[in-house]
Amino acid sequence: VEGAEGIGEEVAEGRARRPPGIRVGTAFDSSVFVKRSVRETLDTLGLAAVLVVIIIFVFLRNLRATIIPGLAIPVSIIAAFGLMYVFGYTINTFTLLALILAIGLVVDDAIVVLENAYRHQETMHDDPEMAAITGTREIAFAVIATTVALVAVFTPLAFLQGTTGRLFNEFGVTLAGAVVVSSFVALTFIPMLCAKILRVPTSHGRVFRFLERGFNWLSDHYATGLGWAIHHRWIVVGGSFMTILLALWSFNSLKREFIPAEDRGWFMALATAPEGSTPDYTDKYIRQIEGIVGRAEGVNTYFAITGGFVPVNQGIVFANLDDWADRSQTTQEILDGILPQLFGIPGVFAFAFTPSPVGGFGQPVQYVVKHPNADSLTAAKERFFRGASQVPGLVRPDISPKVNKPELTIVYHRDRAEDLGVSVRDVGTTLETMLGGRRVNTFTRQNKLYDVVVRMSPEDRATPADISGLYIRGRGGELINLDQVADVVEGVGPASLAHHNRVRSFTLSASLAPGFVLGEAIDSLDVIAAEVLPPGSATALAGESREYRDSSTALYFAFILALIVTYMVLAAQFESLVHPFTVLMAVPLAVTGALVALQIAGSTLNVYSQIGLILLIGLSSKNSILLVEFANQLKARGKDTIDAIQEAGRIRLRPILMTAISTVAASTPIALGISAGSESRIPLGLVIVGGIVVSTVLTLFLVPVVFVLLDTLHARLSRPAKVTLEPAQEAQ
Repeated sequence: VEGAEGIGEEVAEGRARRPPGIRVGTAFDSSVFVKRSVRETLDTLGLAAVLVVIIIFVFLRNLRATIIPGLAIPVSIIAAFGLMYVFGYTINTFTLLALILAIGLVVDDAIVVLENAYRHQETMHDDPEMAAITGTREIAFAVIATTVALVAVFTPLAFLQGTTGRLFNEFGVTLAGAVVVSSFVALTFIPMLCAKILRVPTSHGRVFRFLERGFNWLSDHYATGLGWAIHHRWIVVGGSFMTILLALWSFNSLKREFIPAEDRGWFMALATAPEGSTPDYTDKYIRQIEGIVGRAEGVNTYFAITGGFVPVNQGIVFANLDDWADRSQTTQEILDGILPQLFGIPGVFAFAFTPSPVGGFGQPVQYVVKHPNADSLTAAKERFFRGASQVPGLVRPDISPKVNKPELTIVYHRDRAEDLGVSVRDVGTTLETMLGGRRVNTFTRQNKLYDVVVRMSPEDRATPADISGLYIRGRGGELINLDQVADVVEGVGPASLAHHNRVRSFTLSASLAPGFVLGEAIDSLDVIAAEVLPPGSATALAGESREYRDSSTALYFAFILALIVTYMVLAAQFESLVHPFTVLMAVPLAVTGALVALQIAGSTLNVYSQIGLILLIGLSSKNSILLVEFANQLKARGKDTIDAIQEAGRIRLRPILMTAISTVAASTPIALGISAGSESRIPLGLVIVGGIVVSTVLTLFLVPVVFVLLDTLHARLSRPAKVTLEPAQEAQ
């Protein structure tokens, strides 16, 4: 471009200016977001580890005891990296997300083993080696049971298909591998450390005694509350039932979407000019959009494309934003300021949006309507579009294909043309040459080869009337005017003929207003389709909309499958059909806490939150396994059911609280969304934090109550029936 000298250097130095008539921009680099996201996710991983170690120290108040499970973190995580290498996985946001969650899980087994060995040294005065052996033997079954239950939960994630499967296959396998390694570490490495370095001091300082009084107070009040709950069992069961009803209400009232929007540091603006527009016409409006984007606060660089891989009547502007730390507005807030200006540009259909986090440049709403009859489909198109335009949350809805492409139809009069000696081929060749151009020769100049193209000048082919002025050679070489043998008819037609599964169709696409989610949009369009579409019509989804519906179905199935597999695994381990049911009573309470947390935070049900609900099956079962397994041990030593479960609750209270708070601490950075582009992962953290908090508090009372109820019922059903003989039978 003339006058562009030096612009390249200015662009390279980051100080590009836009002189009049010069288009300046810089291509966006998506790797910036990836690198920043991975780096800050690694920072979150370290933060989660530090929080977990602090929690362990607060509970144990012993530096040696804190070091032992603290060493389990790097050992398990490094081993998990080794498994990732074996499976050919990469370090990405999903595998790192799995490792962040694993921080709270890999120390759980270590904490349980350590706490039991510590208790044997402190209360039973065993020597360190005997305490490590006895404590590990006591808790080994619970460690193995919780590990197998967690792996059983993660297994369905490895077999998910589609986009959801591609996203979470590595996540599930990495998390399951870390848990398996942590179980091995807890049963081998941790007992060795307990025997060699764990020592319980005979005297303690003020901080230790102060915290110990607090823990003893909590334990005493829990024992009192547990006794009340066991003697008022049906009140506890009724309250739990009401809690489950709350979960159903929250589930029905939560909004649904595929994946929440991420602040990826860039956005796109798309403009569509009327069909038949020239590249120059489209480019004129793209320049206006460039001006709007370039003036927006927070925009660093941008570039535009007119035509190219899109039709000539379309253009795209890509905009890079300033670094997350250097701007006060999110991408969506910047778009909120740009969109009204784009809507005000006359002559084009323009809007800006952030692409889907899972890839692709399409709009999130892609609603397909099918009908075998083309006329019925065309008639339904206008009615459906009017209804969709009235949905307040849909931004600039559009229907494709449109029947608005200008076209000229040449009606050839054969009889008249035959009299004048003009053939159809001559008419077609003339139109092709004069309007589209034909290469007739080449020439060389300064060692460069140029094509010679014959075509009418632009001003001579600007209107349909110009076509009628063309001349064609007739019989004897006589020039015949085109309008003598053909008529030029102006009209419109479809830009393309769309089919979906070999049936004629059209697609309504739209973006979403802030606060209006994909699930609401699809539900609204379903209602409109049922009202206005003619009989025989069918609907389908495409793009992100289809992924949303497919993923929801797949994840609900995975949740049920994980529940069934976990029950079967626990039944095999406990050799009972009753105890697994008791253990899984924590799941509905955890789901309630998760859904309420989403409700309070104003979040949605999406792929991440649904994955979190599946994980809660295993996470919430850990505490129940600790209670039920130890109660069974005490019953085997001769205690009755009530005494056994009360003793198990009192002794297992501290490790349950330690493991639960560690898991919450590891998940809190995810719930806070402190890394770049982590907005989409916040629902996963909210689900785990809310589910673990509620399930831990409530299952400490509900699981013992259900344990007593089912054990009593089982004893009654197992009692042999008493046979009473009649007098006549006795005489015989």
